Amino acid sequence: MPGRNTVAAPLPNSPRERLVCAQPDARFGVAVASEQILFGDVLCCLLDRDPRLKIVGQAHNEGDLTPLLLRERPQALLFDDETSGPDGEQIISRLRRAAPETRILVIASRTDRERVGRVLRAGASGLVGKHLTFEILIRAIHAVARGEVWADRRATARVLEHLSTRLPLVEDQLTRRELQIAEGVRRGLRNREIASELRISQKTVKSHLNNIFRKLRVDGRATLAQAVAAQERGTQSGT
Repeated sequence: MPGRNTVAAPLPNSPRERLVCAQPDARFGVAVASEQILFGDVLCCLLDRDPRLKIVGQAHNEGDLTPLLLRERPQALLFDDETSGPDGEQIISRLRRAAPETRILVIASRTDRERVGRVLRAGASGLVGKHLTFEILIRAIHAVARGEVWADRRATARVLEHLSTRLPLVEDQLTRRELQIAEGVRRGLRNREIASELRISQKTVKSHLNNIFRKLRVDGRATLAQAVAAQERGTQSGT
């Protein structure tokens, strides 16, 4: 039985109340982008139930989405491909340039390898088919938020091969410090974690990252991480 001074807390009655209760333990901030308002609302309500996630906002078009990402800086963006229409890859690239610290997980009706390859090359960190279960979607969100790539293995391998042949050798283009930061990005570290590890400021890390993106002509962290990983794999296979 509860002690004399114990106050029983009422059970939450709605997804929004569940989110408030779970916020102290939330690990990853997630934004949702869907042109279909009802679909976006349902996704947010379902994601609210995971105490490891925190829904930071919802947008229905690119004009509303970019300010949301810049303001909230979520670790992950769940991006409904029907929001983008035929310009999906261009929108993903623009979002990656505007908010490079936010990793994009595309949720799509089409999941063929060609489609997966296009969204990964555009800067997304993964793609989940709408025919899959919600449990798989949750796993994909956590993987992407940790800095991993979520996609068909063969499609991912093709993208990495494309990047490794398209980009100049990373070590020939970057300074020693930039190489250390690029390696931190490959490991999925965020700016504050890289700064702590290298004992420099987050502002310095951001400045180096901008130089790295410019030198290698990549549009975000996901593309940089994939390029470094691809070239490391190529180096290891050649030894």
